[in-house]
Amino acid sequence: MKRYAHSSTSSGTKVGLNFLRDKDCEKIHEASLEILQRRGVSFGSEKARAILRDHGCWEDSDGCTHFPRTLVENALESIPSEFVHYGRTPDDDLHIAQDQVYASNFGEGIAIYDLKTRERRATIKQDAVDIVRVVDSLDNIHIYNRAIGPQDVPNETASLHNAEVALCYTSKPMHLVSGSPYQTRKMIEMAKIAIGGEKNHKTRPRHAFNHTTISPLRISTEACENAMIVAEAGMPNHILVMVQQGATSPVSFAGSVAVSNSDFLAFNTLLQCVNKGNPTFYGASACVMEMRRGLSLVAAPEVFTLNASMARMSKYYNIPSYIAGG
Repeated sequence: MKRYAHSSTSSGTKVGLNFLRDKDCEKIHEASLEILQRRGVSFGSEKARAILRDHGCWEDSDGCTHFPRTLVENALESIPSEFVHYGRTPDDDLHIAQDQVYASNFGEGIAIYDLKTRERRATIKQDAVDIVRVVDSLDNIHIYNRAIGPQDVPNETASLHNAEVALCYTSKPMHLVSGSPYQTRKMIEMAKIAIGGEKNHKTRPRHAFNHTTISPLRISTEACENAMIVAEAGMPNHILVMVQQGATSPVSFAGSVAVSNSDFLAFNTLLQCVNKGNPTFYGASACVMEMRRGLSLVAAPEVFTLNASMARMSKYYNIPSYIAGG
């Protein structure tokens, strides 16, 4: 199993971006609990809402689900502080824990500059094959994240093609995205075949699934039901919250972090109700709105401050994080 350099240690060199003190994290946590109790979150899935009602949540006239404090905090405490992110062999496994630093590629690109023609074109499945083979050969990239959205296959099965490429061409742990519950179940079936059957898959699942919220405070039907299927199978879930400061979240830093944190806590509460103790990544990929033209900026200095603050919240909770870094 691989263990990599720590982001901060009790001795030796320390490298970190700690924009939030413990008391700041506590205030954001309290604000998040207030948001979840008083404002609530819109869940698109009736199945998800029913599960949450059975665990003490209630709904208002607008259909938003409100959370009792104890349920949210118990679900937060249920997340494992560390777990093994499995690869094809034990040598490919990663020890996931706070202060362990790993890197992955990002996705999901829909256009690419062709190295042969030097022209921009739509992505195709072969691009996914080429990229994953590069990722697999690089020692400084530890997790494969589906890199592109192939435009030469039906949209309804694009996620399945991405899963096939990942299972065939890398031995590293992987993060994939599914567009529907049907695709999620099929991708899990594919993973079972690739690893040699149900028993092996149960003990060494290679997939983590990425699910995004719709900020602010909304989780789609597909995201809910995909994530619940993954949780039922005991596989890691990566909850990725993508607030846009000044648009889908407040213009203040603390307000944006509180909204992003609320999205994560709400989604995690659902998943822990489905399978208590399910491995979960605290995810964030924030951006800011350019006020003059309404553009979404993903490389502004504010973005890195926001994402570092989200990472600090995961450290405050002592749970693994998967944060956009550049």
